[in-house]
Amino acid sequence: MNVSQTLIRFAKAREHAYRSAGTVNMAKMTAISKIKALADFVSNTSEATQIRAIQQVEPEILLILPHEQSRFSKLRNKILNLIQQSYD
Repeated sequence: MNVSQTLIRFAKAREHAYRSAGTVNMAKMTAISKIKALADFVSNTSEATQIRAIQQVEPEILLILPHEQSRFSKLRNKILNLIQQSYD
């Protein structure tokens, strides 16, 4: 599992979902941009470094995290698992 690729896929999926639903706003787009930028920045580092870097964008991730009842609940759980790993 490549952490940075997972984060980029997550950000792109949320951006697409917000655009499709017409609920995109500046805060969400800023969060998505920060997540993509961080993931790109750490993409050539070790997996441990990538996982620790998640803490830097945790507020942004939580801002755009799908609802637990969403059809994206598997993605939500995967991302929450990565956040948990960043603290282990």
